[in-house]
Amino acid sequence: MTRDLPADRPSFGNAICPMDHRGGDINEAAFRTLIRYMADGGTTVCVGGPHATEFIHLNAAERLRVWELAVDELGGRAPVSAIPVGPTSNRDMVATFRTVEAMGFDAAQLYPNAHGGYGGDGLFVAEVERYYRDVLDATTLPLFITNYHRGEIIDSPTKRVPHALLLRLLDAYPGRIGGFGVIWRGAEDLQELLAGVDGRVHVRVSGALDWHAAMEAGAHGFHSIQQSFVPRLCSGMMAAFHAGDHATSRRLSDRIAALNAVIHHPDRAYPRSIKPTLRYLGFDVGDLRPPHYSLGAAADAALWVDLATIDFAETEQLPAGGPVALRPAD
Repeated sequence: MTRDLPADRPSFGNAICPMDHRGGDINEAAFRTLIRYMADGGTTVCVGGPHATEFIHLNAAERLRVWELAVDELGGRAPVSAIPVGPTSNRDMVATFRTVEAMGFDAAQLYPNAHGGYGGDGLFVAEVERYYRDVLDATTLPLFITNYHRGEIIDSPTKRVPHALLLRLLDAYPGRIGGFGVIWRGAEDLQELLAGVDGRVHVRVSGALDWHAAMEAGAHGFHSIQQSFVPRLCSGMMAAFHAGDHATSRRLSDRIAALNAVIHHPDRAYPRSIKPTLRYLGFDVGDLRPPHYSLGAAADAALWVDLATIDFAETEQLPAGGPVALRPAD
């Protein structure tokens, strides 16, 4: 029996880079454990990217090593996708996509090549299109094209990659695009894109707080950080919706929203809440790599108290020792 591929799974999740307890060297054994946990829970594991994963804080050799570990651990057993990130030249990014294709990834995520750019430092739509076409022309790897991350698209009314460009690429590269990933901007925005896609590829959503409502609007699934914590919960929620069990989908969606509210609480300066959450669940992920730093033991303890209100046992198969037992109050 052949394994499923990224296009088959509604659930895409970003893998965190575990470090040692000083936020220094990558903890390779812990990384393998975490991505197995995600994959076994029904997630297409996405390795790389900016922001929360800490991949953006790795040097070039470390990025290659993390990719090697991911393919070695999951390749041939579960779908695994690379997230190469800029900013750098189109030529260098094309070389990176060729590298991840040669390494044996099943797919890659394609983001605009100007992370963090705003105003004149962002990209014009024509510049995004040139970059996307350069990568599509240079590889045969299935690509999941997104309309975000971070930087502005200067001449787009939403400051994201416009739907019209995504649809032009879908027309121009039949069979090459694995799917689209878009920021949730409401049902009307999603349905406008879906009308143009007309069932040719799946559309996954990021940034939605109510996952059930987004699926009611037509989302096939989600690309999120939540799959690092609760992959079975996330996959189960999506599977329930697709099976027509909307009562279960709604119940599990509400639990995802509750976890999201804990992790993204403004006082927790997300993404600094990610590693304490994984430690609560029993994963040895170490500390943050500077320039980020831990908010401290008291903040972690308060986070763990809130996490204790969420039922992880129904869905997740956590490592021994997780969730961490809270000490009774004095």
